[in-house]
Amino acid sequence: MNQLLAPALLSIVVLSGCGGRAPDPVDEIQSGDGALSCSQLRTEITANTHAIQGLIKEQQAKTTQNIVAGTAGAFLLVPWFFMDLKGAAGDEARAYQRRNESLVGRYNGMACKPEMKLEKQAAKTE
Repeated sequence: MNQLLAPALLSIVVLSGCGGRAPDPVDEIQSGDGALSCSQLRTEITANTHAIQGLIKEQQAKTTQNIVAGTAGAFLLVPWFFMDLKGAAGDEARAYQRRNESLVGRYNGMACKPEMKLEKQAAKTE
């Protein structure tokens, strides 16, 4: 039994790096931002807000999946291979939030009407 435990634990450590997708955060400032009109800024902010909401839902689903896999993994090692430990959705949601903050600052700085205030989205990462 001891001869099987060490390779199994080593496999878990090695394969845990495979769990989940790598984050692909959006850049806070992008080329062409300076040329955006008030209407285009509003459209971009709205699209980013929808993306944030989708990523928050994804992160919540991954958290639930990790809890289930972690609990099942206490009895069987196999479910641990399906845990998402990278937190890509949370990283991406925070990047969109930073981008929106930048875009709202640009929008308000251009004296666009109506003035925009940005609500923080709750992107849990734990």
